[in-house]
Formats: sequence, structure tokens, C-alpha cells
Amino acid sequence: MPFVQSRTATTILSCRYIVLFLLLHIVCSDDDISVAKTHLTETLLSDFVTDKLSLDAFEDSFLDPIQADPDCEDQNCYTPPVTSLELGDTEETCSTDFQTDVEEICTANPPVDKHWGRNPNILRMRDKLRRSGSGLAGEHNTTRPPIFLIPGLAATRLIAWKFKACPGILSDIKIQDNVWLNLQILVQASTLDVSCMKECIALGVNQSDANDNGGCKLRPDEGLDAISSLSPDGFSSEMLMGGTNTVYAWLIQWLAEHLGYDVSNLIGLPYDWRLTPSKMQERDGYLANMRRKLEASVSTSQLPGIVVAHSMGNLVFQYFLEWLRAEFRQEAFEGFQKRAAKRERARQDRLKQTKTNSASTSYLSTMSGWLYSEPQATDAESDEKPDEKDRSLQLRELAKIEGDALWHEWIEKHIWTYVGLAAPLLGAANPLRAVISGENMGMPLTDEAARHMELSFGSTHTLNPVSTKMGFCDSWDFEKWDEKKMERKHVDVRLACLDDIVLEIESKENKDIGDPWANFLTLKNLLYKRSDWDSDIPMIQIVEENCTAKEKSPCAVNRTLHVGPRDVQSGRVFEIFNEIWNEPDKPLLVKRNQLKDSFWRDNVKNMLNRTWERPLIKHVIMAYGVDIPTEVGYAYRKRNEERKSSSNEIPNLETVYWETEGGRIEEERVQEGGFLLLKKKPTKRFLKEGHQTHSGDGSVPYLSLAWAQTWLLHSVRALKHSGEDFGSNPLDLIRISRRPKGAIEWKEGLETELVNDEAQKDLSDTGTSHPHGTKYKPEMIRYFSNGTSRTTGIEYTTSVIEAIGVEHKETTRNYDILAAVFTDVLQFMHDDFDLI
Repeated sequence: MPFVQSRTATTILSCRYIVLFLLLHIVCSDDDISVAKTHLTETLLSDFVTDKLSLDAFEDSFLDPIQADPDCEDQNCYTPPVTSLELGDTEETCSTDFQTDVEEICTANPPVDKHWGRNPNILRMRDKLRRSGSGLAGEHNTTRPPIFLIPGLAATRLIAWKFKACPGILSDIKIQDNVWLNLQILVQASTLDVSCMKECIALGVNQSDANDNGGCKLRPDEGLDAISSLSPDGFSSEMLMGGTNTVYAWLIQWLAEHLGYDVSNLIGLPYDWRLTPSKMQERDGYLANMRRKLEASVSTSQLPGIVVAHSMGNLVFQYFLEWLRAEFRQEAFEGFQKRAAKRERARQDRLKQTKTNSASTSYLSTMSGWLYSEPQATDAESDEKPDEKDRSLQLRELAKIEGDALWHEWIEKHIWTYVGLAAPLLGAANPLRAVISGENMGMPLTDEAARHMELSFGSTHTLNPVSTKMGFCDSWDFEKWDEKKMERKHVDVRLACLDDIVLEIESKENKDIGDPWANFLTLKNLLYKRSDWDSDIPMIQIVEENCTAKEKSPCAVNRTLHVGPRDVQSGRVFEIFNEIWNEPDKPLLVKRNQLKDSFWRDNVKNMLNRTWERPLIKHVIMAYGVDIPTEVGYAYRKRNEERKSSSNEIPNLETVYWETEGGRIEEERVQEGGFLLLKKKPTKRFLKEGHQTHSGDGSVPYLSLAWAQTWLLHSVRALKHSGEDFGSNPLDLIRISRRPKGAIEWKEGLETELVNDEAQKDLSDTGTSHPHGTKYKPEMIRYFSNGTSRTTGIEYTTSVIEAIGVEHKETTRNYDILAAVFTDVLQFMHDDFDLI
């Protein structure tokens, strides 16, 4: 029992489980053992969850699968509420005729919703959709844009397709058993043996299924259920909804109850979250299936769809768009090749016919004059073949133009709105830490055991930090990858550079009026000050010291290395750690090769070597939480002693750096040891004031979330590129509104307004005594910009919503964030389709 620890809560829980389990085999039949073992598993995990919840505030990461809704009542912490509807319909109160003066009609008894607010148009649109979708309005009508849900990391259920023997009776993993997240395996990892879980979830070489006898073959489950409940057969619904944080269960219920969506127009897109996007396509055909699902649903509904992505799902969607672009280019190239080959065959046939005719003419010329007349001169075709290489290059260039046009048409036809929730647009630091030194994923594992799995996951690369410098035109210089220079001309040719926009904002004309950045401090940090991952502290710091046998750290002989985001992008970070720690089998060099094969050698444009420009989708809405303590950097220490080998050590994490509320930087000394239950609540120490105005959402740093604000300048950059006038200050085209904490109405501008209306006290409160939960009414700020395409005439809109004090996973279930996002969607739905 390698993971049973003394004098800990884990020991007590483990021993209780083991002793009771042994007693079962003495006094019970096999059938009784099966039933009792299930009950013991539930009891033990219940105790574990109770202890874990007290630690959840600081044990939060992308991979953390267990998190309760703090709004829960009667210990029902994991289940969506019986209903998310809190007030009745508004249709009976106000007319649904949008040509009517609703203010006059609704003055006497205006409709109000705690989360949607008091806009009568929005409330009536919501109720009309809900009633038609549920059949309450008479005829059942599901006509509405289909919604496609893309989950984040560790948010899809994984199913076994290969038998695996595990320690313990009735513990074997059988075909079609749920493995992620299997509560019984989780309990075994905390009590008896971690090997079963570790071997089954880990991938083999090159992200393959493990080929030895100890490995598993896991595949993602299908449909909405696969991203709603990760462990459906565990605890009862009163105790545990699927045993885990279900990510989309709340959202699915909310969309069904508020907007009348159902399985016919709500489509889940689960995937194997351990893989890089390129491997998802290579092994499972995931991206091709996503394309077909979007095409089929849009064809059925006759309306373009809404893509809703959470966390890493946004980066999967980013890759999908680039993959789709490469597909259209390849399809265009193959089409040109077929047409060129057809023309070449026709040319060869004509040439052959010409030669035949020439031979006949030569024969006739030997006959008597009256049988032969001198043939007319003809322009004979050359029998020389054109240069295949040159022709292929020409066809490639033509295919790019043709493919890009088809790509734009496809997006316009199939994707109407993109909703990005908690999107790590520039990656995150935590997954990199998991690979280098291990991160227990919020489960009862040692960091070292978890690292074995995380090293095999290609998906950790998808979240690699990307430098903000990649978003500017004056940063095209870069290192080389092997012998080939990396492509850096990533800036969209249809847009002006961000550098140029900064020059416009900083013009003398704007400065004479006042600070042009006054209401846009985040954009000032990103664009003018060019804040990056290492602006406040080194993203990764390594201290290597050479010590005598009795010398204590810090030793006299030492060196300090700083690793930045561009070292991560190039893979150099893995080489640095390998050189210093020199682990057996060199797992970090294997990880480097995995990065190269998955992104650098892929035929899809490398998304880790550039910032993501706003996608060419009509409406884009980005929403995220801020001011939650978030990991932003790490300090490692390697101690080399004389006559002592340390080649078997994994990198020793010494300090974690956090950004906290208001952008302050704090540091925390890392406790050694592995178990989550062994860890005491850590203490953080203030280090310095940071550049950022906020901290991140607990998983994604603010820098990465807030890059979405640069998308607000998309229309300005297009105008600048075309030479059109957009006014003196580009920031003037961005409109700002704010909803104070506990309020129900949005106000123009940034001024905070306290809620003092006693008559609205019941409506205008935080919704819960706990500051994090589905009913919590956070302070929110909305940034909005729009612009009309000069070529298509289509109006594009961009919304960015910041919710103060909302954690990473809560963006999919906080009612106020969802209402704010879909208020925009409803308005667009009315304006674009006249559906409601």
C-alpha cells in the first residue's frame, strides 16, 4: 500500500476502507460484496469530497475534476437546481408585438427578472423562445440557431475499449466501462494502488494507446451526456451529480429552460482531451466530424449556428478553424490538379493527333501530284512537358486564394455567433507546471504520479503560453527551429498592425485632450506597455547551485536562469530542464519532440507561434471572470552536491507566484509531499504590485483572458488598413457599460453605482451568501464594438464581458453571466433573423 500515509486524514479513510473490505470477504457472499463495496466507495469519496471542498479555493487547476456549486442546499452540491427559472412569463404582462410602444404598455407593471434584468423586449424574446420550444405556446417549434458545445480540458467522459486487470476484487476495467472519471478507481488511487489509474489514463509514445499489457484503450463518449456527467453511475443525484464538476450540465439545463433548446438543436462535441487537436483528427477524425455535424445541423435548421466553447475548448475551436482553412486550400489544390491533369491529357491527345496527321501527310506526299496537295502550315504544339514543380507552386498559390474564399463562405453560412467562456487566448501557466514537476489534478495522487500521466498528454501543449509580442508587426524576428526558420508573418493581411493603432491612439491630437487610455487601462497595458508573461516576474526561474556536503542553501556557487514564453513556444524550456535535471529516459525531451510533431510539423498554421486574431464570425462574445488568485510563475531549485548523484530527481518546485485581486503579485512556498489531503492551506506573501488591473479566474491568468479586448479593435484595424477614416481616437469606437454588484440593470460608462432602492432589495442582491455560485450577482463590465465590412456589407460585433470575482468553471453556470451573454444573442437573433 504505497500511498497510505500515517497521522493523516488519508490514513484514517484508507484504513477504514481496507479493514471493512477485508471483513466483507469473511462474512459476505460475492453479491453482497459487490453491493457493499459500492457503498463503501461512495462513503469514502464523500469523506474525501468534504475535506477537499475546504481546500478547493487553492487547489484549482485546469485538470481539477471535483468542484461543488457553493450555492447548494441540503448538501446537494453537485446537481443543477430543480429549475433555473425564478420569475414567471412576461408575455402576459407585455405585448409581444415589437412594433408596439412597449414602454407605454408595460409602465404600470414592468417585467423584471433577477438575472435577465428589466428590458421588456429581451424578456419577451426569451419567453417566446422558451414557450415555443417547450410547446407551451401551442405548436412545438424548434426553429432557432443550433448551439454547439465544445468542452474544456478533462471535461469529456472517457470510455474503455480494452480490458485491463486491476488490483482488488471486482476492480477490473472492462470494455465500455467509464474510466474518466471512475470513482472506484479514484478511491483505489487514494488507498490501495495508484497504478491502475495511472496506467490506464496515460498515453503511449506519440500519444498512442499504451501497447503493453498494462495500458488501456480509451475513447471519448458521445453526445451531450458525455460532457454533462463524467461519472453517471457513482453517487446518487442528491449527493453527487456524476461525481464531478460537470461543466455543461448547468448550461444545458439553463438553455432548455430559458430558451427552449433540446437535443434537436443542442449538439455536444466531446473529444479526447488528452490529445493535441492534430492527433484528435488523425486518430478519431474529430475535426472532420465536427465539420459534418455543423453542416448537418445548419442544413436541418436552415440557420447558421452558435459555437459555445469553454476553457481549452476555445483553443480546440481555434485549431478547427485553421484546420478547416487548410482543408479548403487542399481541396481547391486537388481540384486544380484534376483540371490541370485533364487539360494535360487533352493536350497530349491533340499532340498525338497532330503527329498522326503529319505522318499521313508525309505518306501522301510520295503519290502523284493529282492525289496530293501541299498541306497548310500549322502551329504544332510542343511535346515538352511543363515544369511540374513550377506548375505545382502556381496551383498552390491559386488554391490559397480559392480556398480562403470558400473558407470565408463556409464560416458565414455555418457559424453565426461564437461565445468564448473563460478562453485562454494566450495559454496558461498551470499545465506547464504539471508537465515539469507534476500537479495532482485535485485528486488524491502524488504530484509525481500525476506527472507520469501529464507528460504523456499532448493537450498540455495546446495551452502553452504565447508571448504578447507575437501580436505585433515589429516582432517578426525569432529563433530557429532546427534548420528551418519559423514563420512569423502571422499578422492578418486584411488588418492594420496593432503597432499602428497604438500610434493613432498616442497621437498629439488625442494627448492634448487628455489621457486617451483613461477608460482602457487593460488595453494600455497590453498594447502600449506591452505587458507579457514575464513583465512582473520571471515566468519560470531556475536556481542551480553547487554545494559542498554540509553547505546549506543558498550555496555560494550558483546560477539563476530565467525562462520566458518564447522559450516555451520554441520548446527550449524542455531542453533547459533536461540539461539541469538529466532525468532517466529524458521525458522532457520526449515532450519537446511531441510539441514539434504536433504543431511545428503539422500542415495547419502553428497556433502556438502567434496570437489569435478575432475570427471572421459575425458576432463574437467573450466572457470571463477576474480577481481570483491565479498561478502566473514558478521558481525551481536544483541542488548539486559533491560525490552525490541526483539524476533520478524530478524538477523541484520551490515557489509558486500568484496574481491576486487588483493585479498584485504574491508568492507561496510549496509544501513537499503529494497528497491533496496532506496539504495545509498555504500562506501567500505579498511580493509587489503588478502591471495588470486584475488577476485571472483561478486557472487562466488575466493577461491571457484579457487579450480578447484587442479584438474590440478589429473593425478599426480593417478601416486603417483600407485607408478609411475612423476618427481621431480608435478607442472612442468602443462602448462601455457596467452592471454594479447585486444590480439588475446595466449603466453606460464605468462609474460604479450602489444599489440603494429598497423596493428592489429582493431583486438587487448578490443572490447568495457565498461569493461564488450560480446565483451570485457579480459586478460586470461589458465592452462592445461593431463595424461593417466594406466588401460584404455584413455588420460584425464584438462583446467582451468581465465578471468580478467569478471563478473559471463558474462561467458555464453563473446565471448572470449566461443572461448577459444571451441577452446579446437574443438581440442579434431578432435583428438578423426576425425570429422573435
